[in-house]
Amino acid sequence: MTSIDVKHDFFTCRQDDDFAVITVLTGAMQLLTSKEDLISLFYTIKDSQKIKGVAIIFSDKYPGNTEYIRGFRKIFEGKYSADRTRTFIIYKSAIIQILEIISKYPIPIVGGMNGDTGPDSFGFNLALDLRIATERTIFFHPNLQLGFPPSALLSFYLVRCLGSTKATELMLTKSKFSSQEALDLGLITKIVSEDDLSNNCLERLRELSSIPNHTLVATRRILQPSINEIRNHVNASFEGSFLSLYKMKT
Repeated sequence: MTSIDVKHDFFTCRQDDDFAVITVLTGAMQLLTSKEDLISLFYTIKDSQKIKGVAIIFSDKYPGNTEYIRGFRKIFEGKYSADRTRTFIIYKSAIIQILEIISKYPIPIVGGMNGDTGPDSFGFNLALDLRIATERTIFFHPNLQLGFPPSALLSFYLVRCLGSTKATELMLTKSKFSSQEALDLGLITKIVSEDDLSNNCLERLRELSSIPNHTLVATRRILQPSINEIRNHVNASFEGSFLSLYKMKT
């Protein structure tokens, strides 16, 4: 059977024994507005009879927070002009579509984070089965300082993980926090060195791969939010972003 070996502008994927390792090379906005290739990869992995789990590792090769802020400033400055609304709609649709795939995925998915991590990238990781971060990982959520409501993904999962009161406090008072703070809050599973990130993700996948596929999907259905909950929250969040953008432009 041919091993999976994919090289894309925004991600790569290699096969390591019985596992697929996806390395994300860009921020969530670029990644998800080019979702077709990513979705195709998810289905290729799913259809493989050999692969028992997926590690999604966010590379330290891109400036996650800087890229996120740059994208929002381009939107605010009107550099997307007539395509601005379309960009938001595509992005919103991609978020929901990817999360729906993850919720029904028949094999475990573990996320690994390293370096500056933007809010949507962290929110995406909170949707995965387990999350591991390096010692140098910093989580950013600059939306309020930019004049926008919190990230749809991050705000949804923070409220679900921490409760409304603690999530509100975190979003209003800390525009960034460390991997140790995330671990203390129970938002990530473990902190490791950069050199150990990939191996730790694979070790966790080996543990989880013993769970029967149908049991894993059923467990997610019980423990994770429904896609309708996510869709309603994301729609409301993006409506708030549209309103904020309108206020800023008038």
